[in-house]
Amino acid sequence: MGYDYAALCRDIEKLNEKYDMTDIFSIGKSVMGKDIYCIKTGNGKKRLFIGGAYHGLEYLTSLFLMRFIDRYIRLSSNGSDFFGFDTDSIYNAVTMFIVPMVNPDGVDIAVNGLDINNPYHRRLTETAGIHEFSHVWQANARGVDINHNFDADWKMTVPYPSPTKYGGKHPGSEPETRAVTGFIQKSGIDMLIAFHSQGGEIYYGFMEPDDMISLPVAKKLADISGYDLALPCGTASYGGCKDWFVKEFKKPGFTVEMGRGKNPLPENMIDDVFWDNAKIILCAANELMHSA
Repeated sequence: MGYDYAALCRDIEKLNEKYDMTDIFSIGKSVMGKDIYCIKTGNGKKRLFIGGAYHGLEYLTSLFLMRFIDRYIRLSSNGSDFFGFDTDSIYNAVTMFIVPMVNPDGVDIAVNGLDINNPYHRRLTETAGIHEFSHVWQANARGVDINHNFDADWKMTVPYPSPTKYGGKHPGSEPETRAVTGFIQKSGIDMLIAFHSQGGEIYYGFMEPDDMISLPVAKKLADISGYDLALPCGTASYGGCKDWFVKEFKKPGFTVEMGRGKNPLPENMIDDVFWDNAKIILCAANELMHSA
């Protein structure tokens, strides 16, 4: 078992019942028609976008983000610190837009396997060359790797639908990608964090080793989390959400590879990864709060 779309929906409903400090809405639909939920919290002029589960196997990022939201709202509602960060100040200076599961179809395939009723079942089985989809699936329901589908030095890494690294027929071909880019384009986002797993690394910038847009904040995120600071290379260096955001808006963007091990990281690792990654979000929000 893993943290699938149904579990996310249950937690979103609970969050909505517990607090009046959130606005929950859909930014679009997946290939299979699932809502791609966004949770808005905060009253600030600065805007931070945070996404998780771009890849099917990386559903621990969704569980982490839901737990973070719950803790953050609870502490900010009574003015308590969160790892030494003033949540009340951050709440009033920074508006967070959190999309905990960018790729809900891919997560469900990774957790539950490919449903025989999926209209793409036969095509995926034939083209991907596999019949067992759980524990290998990173792509969406059409076999497109969402984090290779953004318009940022897009390349055709794999020429056909696959569990991973097929970037689609063209940049932005997938509804999940368009949901994210469309929302960001109209929302005036000032900083972006894309959560993935695994590796304990923070990637910053795009195509420029001395990128001064993201590097100063990236160093602080690495220091506070203990994660390694890195520039992406090879297939990880193009087509990603962070890459597109930095290229498009010339604003700070980061990819965080949560935890260490082998995907899918087990749910019982959530307590181990929570502290480091919560600090990353809080530190980023704090830096955004004090930025010009």
